[in-house]
Amino acid sequence: MVRQPLPFVFEHATNLRTGARGVFEFHLHPKNIGKVNPSWIRVVSLEGPEKVAQGDILKLKVASFGLPQSWDVKVVAVEDFSGNPAKASILDEAVRGPFPFWRHLHEFWHAPDGTTGLVDRVEFLPPGGVAGVILIPAIRWMLRKMFQARHEATKRLFEGR
Repeated sequence: MVRQPLPFVFEHATNLRTGARGVFEFHLHPKNIGKVNPSWIRVVSLEGPEKVAQGDILKLKVASFGLPQSWDVKVVAVEDFSGNPAKASILDEAVRGPFPFWRHLHEFWHAPDGTTGLVDRVEFLPPGGVAGVILIPAIRWMLRKMFQARHEATKRLFEGR
């Protein structure tokens, strides 16, 4: 029996002084990725629906640090607000891309104080197989910088900062 390697996990969380519904709705529209991506990740082209739903495929071409990348991403699940505290989520997985495995969970929480908890969780396997493990520190650094920039841009958009 061949054992599949367990993915590496990265998480980044932020609280926003705004309502969770608006943040969730913003993330359902793929065109908004360009509004929150850092300047060093440029969306060259994006094909997909105006608003994502379970089963949709997004085709992205990005230039990251000037290097071209192509991603085909499948929206695996979209969950509207439920539970207590209320939580919504979008789960997508790369069907094609630079990583052999990439799963991204976006979570949106109605916090008791009226703020929104925004959590991004990425599970991934590095490119290059077993040898790619040496890239983990660089991948984690890049993910931290990317999600810090995305969350700060989201704060600016929703909090007017």
